Amino acid sequence: MSVLPTSAEGLQEAGIFRAFSFEGLKSVIVAVSGGSDSLALLSLLTEYKASRPAFPEICAVTIDHGLRAESADEARYVASLCKKAGITHRILNWVGPKRDSGLPAKARAARYGLLCQAARDAATDIILTGHTLDDQIETFVMRSARAHEQGSERGLAGMAPVTLLDREIFLIRPLLEISREALRDYLRAKGVAWRDDPSNDDAKYERVRIRQALRSADRSAIQREIAEKIAQRRARNARTAHMLPHCVSIGDGTRAEIDRKYWNSQDEDVRRLAIGVLLAALGGLSFLPPHEICERAVRFLEGEDQSGGRMTLGRCVIDSKRSKVLIYREMRSIPQITVEAGQAMIWDGRYRICNDTDKPVQITAMGAGGERSREEGGVSVVPARALQSAPALHFDGEIFGVAANADHAKLPPGIGLMRHLALFDHILSGYDEALAQSVADIFRLQAYKRFPVNQINKN
Repeated sequence: MSVLPTSAEGLQEAGIFRAFSFEGLKSVIVAVSGGSDSLALLSLLTEYKASRPAFPEICAVTIDHGLRAESADEARYVASLCKKAGITHRILNWVGPKRDSGLPAKARAARYGLLCQAARDAATDIILTGHTLDDQIETFVMRSARAHEQGSERGLAGMAPVTLLDREIFLIRPLLEISREALRDYLRAKGVAWRDDPSNDDAKYERVRIRQALRSADRSAIQREIAEKIAQRRARNARTAHMLPHCVSIGDGTRAEIDRKYWNSQDEDVRRLAIGVLLAALGGLSFLPPHEICERAVRFLEGEDQSGGRMTLGRCVIDSKRSKVLIYREMRSIPQITVEAGQAMIWDGRYRICNDTDKPVQITAMGAGGERSREEGGVSVVPARALQSAPALHFDGEIFGVAANADHAKLPPGIGLMRHLALFDHILSGYDEALAQSVADIFRLQAYKRFPVNQINKN
């Protein structure tokens, strides 16, 4: 972890933004709430732009969640600061029901959704946020408690400097190694006031309780531990990314075939991560299966009696043969959905269906209810065991069985179907970039966008 200043002096000299590439962009979005972190980010970025011969337009966006009476005034305050500085500014409102249950998570999802829409409107794929070292340490401590329960330490790497959202928009966090107090010193030196959110002191929230408990903690020790976890996660990802194409092949997008000999020659921690990734990809999971599930799968694959056997884990069937292993989606809890005209939906965490026709299309599993795929060449195709979980599209009186080959079968005009990797396609941490690319390769999917990180800072 690089050493960055802990006071207001030298923040620009530390090269906060030099790690990121803004080449070819016409604009960037900066999330600004009116708090000290985001106002400091906006000011630092404005100074950085002034020092460059060319730089994208800065567009500040304030999300008014409508959860406090003061929020509208805070948004107007940011607007006034931006007007004085000649910075484009937008206020976006979160509308809809706001129930107390899981409110922080819902507000965060709504915030990122609105920021992504602002990025699309501005024809950019970069959003900058003011997450600080304090936020990183708090995240580490919160995840530590859950890691002990779940048996996995991957989350202890904390927030990545860059995250890809929905395969489309990059979320950049340039201030992850800068303390909040250093940013406030910077704002004080510039005579810029900020607005404090009272909820940041409300002990009913876990993060606030952690923040209060950390006031006397040795933060430098926690920083070192975070750096170690980042290095471990990246190293394991790299080894697993290298391993997958050598021993895993994907058939029809529905099943993985593992070469047992090469698989068993790999380190156990690599095999554990690899099996977790495969279960998530084939089972349509947004997160890696719990550590104990991956451990059971690894033990099953390395059992002394490898003549055969079958088990179900992580929404998948693991079918063990003498020299190879098959993994495919089990025929349980597979949904049936209807995609209305003009809509797009994710089915079973595994496929994205876009319906640009004027009629609804229904999606089921090919094997549901003993259905067959549509006739091809006068012959009805009965799906094999692994193909039973592939999607069948019911449209205009016909059933189109999709074996998920490269051309996704011959679908009606206006209907699109793409393989979806729920583990990576919605939120892809920069720590997992190489691993996600490897998985996309073995599934023969479109590559993920190149992360806007300068090569000198990638390691």
